[in-house]
Amino acid sequence: MERDDIMGEDLLAFDVAVDGSRIRMSFSRPDGSATALNLPSDCLNAMVMTLPKMMTEVLRARHKDDSLRLVYPAHMVRIEQASDPQTLILTLATPDGFEVSFALAGPQLKSLVAAEAALPRAQEAQAGKAARFN
Repeated sequence: MERDDIMGEDLLAFDVAVDGSRIRMSFSRPDGSATALNLPSDCLNAMVMTLPKMMTEVLRARHKDDSLRLVYPAHMVRIEQASDPQTLILTLATPDGFEVSFALAGPQLKSLVAAEAALPRAQEAQAGKAARFN
């Protein structure tokens, strides 16, 4: 089967079917005309999981630097109890409205607590280094 590429320049809009079964993303083409990609909503989860990896690969290829990764500033942090009493939901949002939530259980929570506890020591060690060189 031959594949047709859909060439897009700018994302114009997106729509969700009334029943939530499909999504449509409208794009402008290089010639200025419009086109759309219409997919079952089940594809959306696969796209959400794939797009950050795609962006990381784009950044690394463009800048020829394998250490680069996509990083967003966290504008809002919300922590909620999940229906499972052993799990918390961590939601992070950027100033422009991008929002993602993660379910965190024991090991992840312990890692966060340990990382937070290490921050003051790292800052104190850095301050100590600065003081020695002054």
